[in-house]
Amino acid sequence: MSMTYKIIGASVGTLFIGTTFFSMRKRSRDVRTSKLLTAIQAQIQPISSGLTSQNAFDIHFLNKVLQTVNREVLVLKTSTASRYADQIHKAWGSWYQGGDDEEQVYGVFRKMKDKVQVSQVAKAYQETYSKNLIDSLKDRFDKEEITIVLNIVKALPNYRTA
Repeated sequence: MSMTYKIIGASVGTLFIGTTFFSMRKRSRDVRTSKLLTAIQAQIQPISSGLTSQNAFDIHFLNKVLQTVNREVLVLKTSTASRYADQIHKAWGSWYQGGDDEEQVYGVFRKMKDKVQVSQVAKAYQETYSKNLIDSLKDRFDKEEITIVLNIVKALPNYRTA
């Protein structure tokens, strides 16, 4: 009878130790995975947050500038902003048509003189195509292409006055 208790005790002890070992191993693997995902997110985050944090892509940026600046702010005509929005939209192409025309999009952003104009184009894009320009850029462009757009926009002044 005591031999049976010894075997049962040894089996329970072995199961307990094995379960503890595998649980600790799984927890360690989860910690490493979490660290890896955090590192990957840190690499991706500057690009995503750069787009959303840019005042230029805020469709209400013009109104904010007009409220804070006491002088006359130079703005695009509505038709010009719509034309730029159309040029950006027409640059998106299907893979079987050769893909997107990144240079055309860069060219549109290079034509703009300040971030207020970028905001006006973003607003025109949203009104015309019912989609946010930021979302379209994120969907169509990879990290390097978004960085090029951000660098073009970052170099622009916030606004110009007459």
